[in-house]
Amino acid sequence: MSDVAAVKTPHVGPANPRSSTLAAVARAAAVDPSTVSRVLRSDPMVRVRPETRARILAVADELGYTPNLIARSLVTRKSMTLGLIIPSAANVVYEQIIRGAEHAARKAGYVLVLTESTDVGAVSSAYKELVLGGRVDGLLIASGTSRDSLPELLREGAGNCLILNRRIRGPIPSIIEDDERGMARGVEKLIELGHKRIACLAGPADVDTAARRLAGFKEAMAAAGLSVRRGYVQRAAFDEAGGYESMMRLLSLPSPPTAVAVSSLVAATGVLAACHAAGVDVPGYVSVIAFHDATVAQYLTPALSTIWMPLFELGEAASRQLVDLINGRSIPQLFRMQDPEPRVIERASTARPRGLIGRIT
Repeated sequence: MSDVAAVKTPHVGPANPRSSTLAAVARAAAVDPSTVSRVLRSDPMVRVRPETRARILAVADELGYTPNLIARSLVTRKSMTLGLIIPSAANVVYEQIIRGAEHAARKAGYVLVLTESTDVGAVSSAYKELVLGGRVDGLLIASGTSRDSLPELLREGAGNCLILNRRIRGPIPSIIEDDERGMARGVEKLIELGHKRIACLAGPADVDTAARRLAGFKEAMAAAGLSVRRGYVQRAAFDEAGGYESMMRLLSLPSPPTAVAVSSLVAATGVLAACHAAGVDVPGYVSVIAFHDATVAQYLTPALSTIWMPLFELGEAASRQLVDLINGRSIPQLFRMQDPEPRVIERASTARPRGLIGRIT
């Protein structure tokens, strides 16, 4: 006999602030308070029947029950808060990562707080203030370069930290997207359209994501039997100015490329601006494809072709792994998101090469 048949669920009236307690939910759902607590905080170790879980959630919703995080923290000695450090809050690419991380954190009963930092020293300071200071139980770090070793964190043991979409020297675990495969997909699409003179705006040399995207570009070119011409790999900051300046250098070459793969969506907006300023038609003279996708890409002129990556899923997985780490469970030293796979979203900025310079009139 199922839980539902064995226990008659009492009638639950409208939400009442006085009765909206964990004990009230437990009485109404006819289960132990500890079961309610573990179900509502999505404890992966709790074992209850699906119908019991559904009944608890329905009763909690009808009663308007909200967990008392302060009381919970006194019992568990946890803040029930996760921290996320990103290099730039202005970068639209981080929107989906943040949403995914927040979604998974909330499901696990945690609140996510966000801070911005481009400097590794500031990351170390944030770790001391947030983690060692007890303000958060764990920290997701999306800032830093491949040369950083985060010495202060390592000296403190780097407890409950996870590097997000970066690989940094040292024993701190990392979770990354498959940048190589993503960039290769974009270059393969350009080759499929008939382009042979393809350039890459590769990003800063000391940033791990930039190195991996450049590797994907080179692998796709080599697989197609195409050489990378001199000057066709440009280092550009992941911002509009970096894309603008690098694209101007490409356009000044004796034999400019007919297509450009850009390692950053934000930098690609600078690329389009450079082409407009130079009177160069996109995609008539040069096709442009950018790494990562965001809503803004479809509203640019022309609408920008992009390489979609599973950023929401990356943020979700990062929060789940950090919660596992906080709860003493083992996680991989390096986890690469490969599902769902990268895919190309074709828009107006890519086309077959025409062989003629198109001038904007």
